[in-house]
Amino acid sequence: MIEVIEGKYAGRSEGNLLIRVGSFVLSIVCDAESFSETSEGEDIKVYTKLVVTQEDITLYGFDSKEKREAFEKLTKVSKLGPKTAVKILSATSLEYLSTAIATGDIEKLSAIPGIGRKTAERIVAELREEFEPMQVDSTSLEAIEALASLGYSKAQAQNAVKQVRKELPDANLSRVIKESLKLLSKM
Repeated sequence: MIEVIEGKYAGRSEGNLLIRVGSFVLSIVCDAESFSETSEGEDIKVYTKLVVTQEDITLYGFDSKEKREAFEKLTKVSKLGPKTAVKILSATSLEYLSTAIATGDIEKLSAIPGIGRKTAERIVAELREEFEPMQVDSTSLEAIEALASLGYSKAQAQNAVKQVRKELPDANLSRVIKESLKLLSKM
């Protein structure tokens, strides 16, 4: 229906992404990481999915087609709605999620906030064939988990680690955490 919306970033309100399109400001339910580093007034492209229920009409948006596709697949799982799918995408990286589902790793999936063991088993049973394992950098994952345990949000931790790994691709875990903390302290 509405595939893509292009406009200017207008901030966030109650967790929703605000995007100015002409004289309108649209409120779009969005995962925590998408557009977290975007400045107000910056041009953005939002990949969207319109979900219509008996109670509501909601527009969900993501910063990539891959995230939108993962969202669409997750919402096909029985007893897993769009709000839970957004929470899952907010709590972990797409690489981690895809690999956990494709390899049937129930333990990794149930470690994601909002997913219990039964839900993780249902996700694997219904989606295992639809996801491919992605190369997951274990150092980055461990650094993100360490930063999250220190009180940083997953989005903040992922962005800091991603930036450090670009600059220092061969750094060990302690160096990645140390450099990420330096970045986060400047925010």
